[in-house]
Amino acid sequence: MINNYLYHLNELMQSFYIITGISTVAFDDKFNVVAWTEDADFEFCAILRRDAAANANCVAQDHRAFKKCSEINSLYLYKCHIGLTEAVAPIKFGNIIIGYLTFGHMISNDDPSTHWDEVKKQCLKYNADTDALYNAYKGKKAMTQEQMHAIAQLLEACAGYLWLKHQILMDNEKNIIFYIDEYIANNLGKDLSINTLCKKFSISRSTLYRLGIKYYHSSVDQVVKDLRIKKAKELLESSDLAVKEIAFQLGYADYNYFAKAFKSVTTLSPVQFRKKTTSETK
Repeated sequence: MINNYLYHLNELMQSFYIITGISTVAFDDKFNVVAWTEDADFEFCAILRRDAAANANCVAQDHRAFKKCSEINSLYLYKCHIGLTEAVAPIKFGNIIIGYLTFGHMISNDDPSTHWDEVKKQCLKYNADTDALYNAYKGKKAMTQEQMHAIAQLLEACAGYLWLKHQILMDNEKNIIFYIDEYIANNLGKDLSINTLCKKFSISRSTLYRLGIKYYHSSVDQVVKDLRIKKAKELLESSDLAVKEIAFQLGYADYNYFAKAFKSVTTLSPVQFRKKTTSETK
């Protein structure tokens, strides 16, 4: 089953490369490479990484990007240590990150010729063939930030779809956290206390805490709070429901407690948030 998924992921990445000219690499949640674009143009990176110091900086940059992507739980666009734009996107099952996709090096189309001067300056720090690097650089595609985001989000969505479609065979531990994640997402208005979740899924508090830290990088009760506040923001923006009704729908019996929790995340009270978003859309 896993090989079936990786086969289709490789096909997707290859088709993506043919259409966009952008090479991609897929990693699992432990940052191990699991798939990459066959016959893609990794020449620039390969030339640069022949220098040990450059390679060390590239690896460190990759790990910082993975960490940032995990923290924000969404697409992360950034400039690498030599000035080229790269991106890392999470592959998610529900709210849990199960892998990452990286793609680049991309060139901002603001001024590709001037941009090379900046990149070359950074490359000169290393023992690398700048002529060979320039020839590889010329083959890169210049894009707007909007195009970069669109391409990144498309590949992120396709990879996530394939994961869901082929249903990777999980071990028991991962099955449990995926069931918990699905239950939380579909029952934000119900009792989602730690005691309730432990009883429902027949696990101990320590096990639930360990699973939360391992797969969410946060406690489960914090995840519940974040999802409820996220849904509250959506309802405040898109509906005319009274704030107290929204609080009730999301499992808050005490309006004051809801308002305090909301403000701790957004720095605004629910009423202030609604007024702000309403005025911005007018």
